[in-house]
Amino acid sequence: MGSQYKVGGKEFKDWTIAQDQAVQLLEDGIEYVQISIWDEDHETWGLLQELNLERGIMPKPNFSTHSLAPYYVRLRNYEG
Repeated sequence: MGSQYKVGGKEFKDWTIAQDQAVQLLEDGIEYVQISIWDEDHETWGLLQELNLERGIMPKPNFSTHSLAPYYVRLRNYEG
């Protein structure tokens, strides 16, 4: 089974769609948005990313837990 992600209480099977949801929540005015990943071994959600527009969400130059993935920025041509 592939990875599962959770954003704002909703579950997603695709990280790109999970990041879409996170960006939408940020644009809707949510201050901090967390993307969690399901840990099959421990049967719990673990924090993958915590995004905040004020802190910045663009990769510099690589992905961190506080930035969007570089491939996502290229895919969506996101300027944030």
